[in-house]
Amino acid sequence: MHLTRLTLEQFRSYRSLDLPIGPAGLRIIGRNASGKTSLLEAIMLLATTRSPRTTTDLETVNWESGIEFGVPPYARLGATVVTDEGEEAVAIQIQTEQDHARKRFQRNGREVRAHDIVGTLKAVLFSPEDVQLVTGPPSERRRQLDILISQIDDHYLRALSRYRHVLTQRNGLLKAFARDRVRPDSPLAVTQIAFWDEQIVTAGAYIVAVRLRLTADLSRLLAARARTLIDQDTLGCTYEPRLDLEGIRIGEIVDRTALGQTVAAAFTRNLEAVRPEEFRRGVTVIGPHRDGLSFTIDGRDLAAYGSRGQQRLCVVALKLSESDLIRDETGERPVLLLDDVLSELDSTHRARLLTAIAGTDSQLIVTSADAEALDDPALRALPEIEIRQGAIA
Repeated sequence: MHLTRLTLEQFRSYRSLDLPIGPAGLRIIGRNASGKTSLLEAIMLLATTRSPRTTTDLETVNWESGIEFGVPPYARLGATVVTDEGEEAVAIQIQTEQDHARKRFQRNGREVRAHDIVGTLKAVLFSPEDVQLVTGPPSERRRQLDILISQIDDHYLRALSRYRHVLTQRNGLLKAFARDRVRPDSPLAVTQIAFWDEQIVTAGAYIVAVRLRLTADLSRLLAARARTLIDQDTLGCTYEPRLDLEGIRIGEIVDRTALGQTVAAAFTRNLEAVRPEEFRRGVTVIGPHRDGLSFTIDGRDLAAYGSRGQQRLCVVALKLSESDLIRDETGERPVLLLDDVLSELDSTHRARLLTAIAGTDSQLIVTSADAEALDDPALRALPEIEIRQGAIA
């Protein structure tokens, strides 16, 4: 899989960009705030429909757009992608509406829903800020895990959307129960909550089961990548559901349907056990929206015991492992995006990373503020461009 063209209109600092990209990729040079990171952000947005930098789409729109036409500010993004099935075109339009933005999606010229374009372009991004995946809040790790899995499993994004809708409805009912001090053994209340319990278990069990399975594979790949990047350290990652799985050995359940059924049964039991707490607090206290993902180094918590350098290298290894996982699950290598990564590494680990990415056969788009940082034999086959203030110099 590789990009052949990227087009941007009124996206952040880019008023207009039409960028052809060769199969090998690009080296992108530019000063800070020149637009390098925004270009990679646009690629990830086209791959996942979500920005890796912000949860507010309004921030991605150039606010001077639309003025000459007398319309609200807008942005348009497009990409042409070559996949195993042929050439595909994906596009996103972001239209502002007062204090929010609305996105519209196209695939091969037809308007579609968001989940219909996710995974058409597969991409993995690493930036220096990603060290927060280790040290930051659990919500960010869940978000990144969702972005990864959505590019692999098209049913996952649908389940996630359904789960969020059901969670909102169920929390509304629980809030009313808490306000009115409804007893958890009230027959009417039990009947009302039973409907939402069934819905949340159906969607939530699928999410948890997929996360458990793919995180186990990701941990194996992470350990393998770490051996080539880090000396004498063993890295791992573990998905931590807030469900009591009663000693179930997930790794021994090979059949995916059986795994989903096992998680669903545990989810149902757990909901019954926490019902008094949920009625009292007025909120759903268990489920994939509360689950965690942890990283370890030599069996110890990486956030607590790892140095800053070890944490950074863990994230580098993690991103390469994500690329490996996408390849293993889909048969296609994602586009690999490295945003000013090499400047964050010492010469030894920089050389190891370059050797690793050279062996992936992925299209590589790498940025730096320092041209010398990208002047390496492993990268010289990539055409070089310079970005200045949202335009190719």
